[in-house]
Amino acid sequence: MNRNALSIIIPTYNRENQLTTQLDLIFSSRIDLVSEIVVLDNNSSYEIEELINSYNSSKLRLIRQPFNIKVHNNLASVFTVVDTEWFWLLSDDDEIEISAIENIWNEIHLAPKNTALIKFSRSNFSQEEYIAKSLTTFIDYYYEERLVRRGDLVFISTNVYNAVNLEKYLPYAFEYAYTYIPHLIPVFKGLESGNLAVKFSSKEIVRFIPPREGWYSFGTVGKGLSTLSHIPLSISENYRKKFLDITMSITYKSLIIGFLKNDKIDNLNDFNIIYNNIYRYYIPFKSKVIVKMFFFIMSVKPLKIMFIRFLQLIKKIK
Repeated sequence: MNRNALSIIIPTYNRENQLTTQLDLIFSSRIDLVSEIVVLDNNSSYEIEELINSYNSSKLRLIRQPFNIKVHNNLASVFTVVDTEWFWLLSDDDEIEISAIENIWNEIHLAPKNTALIKFSRSNFSQEEYIAKSLTTFIDYYYEERLVRRGDLVFISTNVYNAVNLEKYLPYAFEYAYTYIPHLIPVFKGLESGNLAVKFSSKEIVRFIPPREGWYSFGTVGKGLSTLSHIPLSISENYRKKFLDITMSITYKSLIIGFLKNDKIDNLNDFNIIYNNIYRYYIPFKSKVIVKMFFFIMSVKPLKIMFIRFLQLIKKIK
């Protein structure tokens, strides 16, 4: 393990144009501060070897999965390919800021020795400097009564990990890979133990690029995220509810609206799984009644048709 060194790991699958843009940005910045760039390909169908070879760089390494092992398993695999103490887990499509590598390099040398993760800011989403020394203080950072930082927690491209400090907790990434955020499970477990910390940095390192049409399905990802309710954590019931809330990128109301619009929610069964796995643990009783009524209406075809027509009428009136 190369101590005090930084690498970049990019999980990817069939996004040649986005990956090319990302690599061009990386090679246009402080590449001298990076030990290696690992492209972890989930068996893409295009000639990715030709793309990697075109950069003619000894710092760029390609690892291809023998078949498509699905996005969550490919994410868990990042921990098996890293050869440096620090690594930046970077999406192939969230474009990096020109000063990103230099910002990361400076932060890793200032971070406390027990740091598991440095969580950076992204463009148009600023955050204050903070060090969370336990799972509860980590949850408190994301959860306030007036502001729930929903969605940012599961965003991968602002995460820089210390592989050495996390080594003890890495098996959890594979045990709970089905949650769709296996890269965060070792961090949660390290925080729970009281041995590790997370540093939040105000420095911006990426610009969020919305997924292309048809690529993202909340019906799939939401089912994965909802299974976080399965993970045993030594926290109070109140903190458990908050934890489940901050890990879901949308509220149950948005889930209902998305389903009605047929927007990235596949079917009522997906909705039901997501609700029963996670939302029912923390939404108020009145909200649970509304959801149950919604389930009933959507499961009876005549009622469903009438309800959707009613909503369409209201939309026209507005």
